[in-house]
Amino acid sequence: MKWILVLALLAMHSLASADEISIFEVRRNIPLSDTDPVYKDFYVKNGDGAKLKKNQVYTVTRKVTLRDASGSQVMGEIQSPVGQLKIIAVYGKIAVAREVKVFTREELPMLDNPWFMIGDSLETN
Repeated sequence: MKWILVLALLAMHSLASADEISIFEVRRNIPLSDTDPVYKDFYVKNGDGAKLKKNQVYTVTRKVTLRDASGSQVMGEIQSPVGQLKIIAVYGKIAVAREVKVFTREELPMLDNPWFMIGDSLETN
């Protein structure tokens, strides 16, 4: 009976994470001169392969876990907006995006790293 429960939980977890649309890698070119453009590509897991569309702009959010002052108790989690990415190419379950805008922290919660990172999610709704 325990094995059935464990297998059911694993199946639910894999189904939930299969549809997650998040950054899994970041690559940057190395310009050979000061006049060469610098590109930073964000490789995105495209869930079931049909959600992200080329030339669409998506808001990127980061899940932030908040703890008490001692760091021992989790007080909750928030999804904080980071910025916007534009999809430049879609290859089935992988998409490539480039930065459009990084949001200022003026009216948003502070982030440890206020730029796009591996693990950040793209909002598709």
